[in-house]
Amino acid sequence: MGPGATLWRMQNARVGVIGVGGMGSFHAHTLASLAHVDLIAVADPFRPNAVEVAADLGCEALTDPMALASDASLDGVVIASPDATHADLAIAAMDAGLWVLCEKPLATTVVDAWRVVDAESALGSRRIQVGFMREYDPAHVQLMAELPELGRIDALRAVHRNSNDRRRPLAQIVGQSMVHDVHSARFISGEEITWVQAFGAGASDDSYRHVLAVCRLESGAQAVLEFDDAGFAYEVSVEVLGADGDVVTGAPIRAVRRRKGSLDTYIGPDWFAWFAEAYRAQDQAWVASIAAGAAVGPSAWDGLVAQQVVEAIVRSLTTGERVALEPLKIPALY
Repeated sequence: MGPGATLWRMQNARVGVIGVGGMGSFHAHTLASLAHVDLIAVADPFRPNAVEVAADLGCEALTDPMALASDASLDGVVIASPDATHADLAIAAMDAGLWVLCEKPLATTVVDAWRVVDAESALGSRRIQVGFMREYDPAHVQLMAELPELGRIDALRAVHRNSNDRRRPLAQIVGQSMVHDVHSARFISGEEITWVQAFGAGASDDSYRHVLAVCRLESGAQAVLEFDDAGFAYEVSVEVLGADGDVVTGAPIRAVRRRKGSLDTYIGPDWFAWFAEAYRAQDQAWVASIAAGAAVGPSAWDGLVAQQVVEAIVRSLTTGERVALEPLKIPALY
């Protein structure tokens, strides 16, 4: 445990941010604005990113992410670097005794996600919080508060629209974006997904514009995950159908007119504005967990299971078949 955790009442938590592109820069600015936090350094192999953010926030700029992840003088690091680097950096940070807030996905393969889970399990205590920030989103929190009134959950539907202007590979669409909806289905229902059948529309090369994943939960309930990668605005909503009632997250009150090349909508174009409050609450919870000496929020296990479902969705889209998910044995730590 780093010095800021053991002497919390006397000094601030000393943290760093790895990867300061759009998401990492957002984290760095958020952390720098919080009480009880000293942002010590940011690291990015692309030096202009690191220098710009460091100059703006008055911290050190590094170009070696692994050096920051391994810095035992820190209390914790946020990992917001490219997805394929997450697993190795998270393991290095745990080896250095740091607390970790790792942006999703935890890893880009189930094999690498297991490496992280095994490393954390060997420590005997949780060190990692995964950045599934919807758990901190006010609309999702309100939805969760209503669930006891709904009785048995029969179905849930998650709709996720991005506004990308370029095609992304299929693995990126599912692993970077739909992974949020996979986690939403799990944390809202409290159940695991047992099989998926996925369909794609708007095909181009090895990708799709629109992906629909029909999932069966352990209880027999159904979860439908709908994703649009090239919509005309960013939007997220969730609806839960219960035996005794329904609940849906409400989008901001706005007039909607979606047209190609048009700005005639009051829905924001990006997730930063939509989920700014959720990100701030998530980062605050992570900082507080350093003080408490106990990780909170989505776990490395949640990251692993989400990646298993991601790979099943990609396989279903590729083969056209329904894919059953092998039950995973959860380690005692989780």
